[in-house]
Amino acid sequence: MFDFNTRVVPYLTPLEHEDIVRLLERDGLSFDEGADAIALVDDIDGNIAATASLFGSVIRMVAVDPARQESGLSAMAISSLMEASRMNGSSRLFLFTKPETAPRFASLGFRNIAETSAVSLLETGAPGITDYREYLAERRVHDAGGPKIGCIVVNCNPFTLGHRYLMERASEACSRFYVIVVEENMSRFSFEDRYEMVRLGTGDIRNMTLLRSGPYAVSSATFPTYFLKDRGEKSAALQQTRLDLALFLRLYVPALGINVRFVGTEPMSPVTNMYNDAMREVLVPSGVEVVEVERMPSEFGDPVSASAARAAMDSGDISRMSSYLPAATLDYLKERRLI
Repeated sequence: MFDFNTRVVPYLTPLEHEDIVRLLERDGLSFDEGADAIALVDDIDGNIAATASLFGSVIRMVAVDPARQESGLSAMAISSLMEASRMNGSSRLFLFTKPETAPRFASLGFRNIAETSAVSLLETGAPGITDYREYLAERRVHDAGGPKIGCIVVNCNPFTLGHRYLMERASEACSRFYVIVVEENMSRFSFEDRYEMVRLGTGDIRNMTLLRSGPYAVSSATFPTYFLKDRGEKSAALQQTRLDLALFLRLYVPALGINVRFVGTEPMSPVTNMYNDAMREVLVPSGVEVVEVERMPSEFGDPVSASAARAAMDSGDISRMSSYLPAATLDYLKERRLI
């Protein structure tokens, strides 16, 4: 492609920003701030003909001038981001693209791991989804002893009595259930701390298996809007919920034999409430029952939630903390000087 030049920049000039916004809008995409690196493909006259952006390990905002769609320019932009990522020591990348364009990137090593009618999620590098399937296979309990195999996906920021209540309901209803802790480190407490709080608070629930999610459940790759709850782009959030659930059906359901998913009611979070609605829409027709459990009330009359627990921590209200958090969580947070 001798008529084009590819460059990777950490930020855009005002003129470049205007050009990229126009390019994305022509392709039905919106511009997102916060990219770690932006690839620009310039034509011989210095006009931007294609672009792609890297957000952590996720390539997004891929767009090409409509007059040059068949020129392989998107592959040039993505290849430059892959090289930049490798130079920074990271080989595993995810790519958001449209289903009709997904096959174009097989030559770059990308494989399709989840898809909806509107978006495909591709992956390249290692460790990958095959490695994670092996992890799930090692953790699967095959002699569960009953027909219901449940699942709960949680962030637990921090682990509350409400989370414990939901797990107790799953324990009563299932012969075996799996708790998948979101591994993304975009919360107040690290994944290691959140996972340990769940482990310490559930050791007596004998039919429960605790799992890490990798980047395959409610992550910045599968569901970035979850971590931007104040953002008003409902259509984007809805597409991301469906993509996350499509991956859940393709990965977790067959790997663990799951046929019921438990979730708490979400009166305070529009994005999470949207996710609960999408679960019924996507999972139920595929044979996975969705059980929504009413939130546990605190002694103060409000629903027990992680956000309420964090507010109590911020105000130093020990009484309220004790109403929201198991003793094991409180002890852990105190020992680690996290409160």
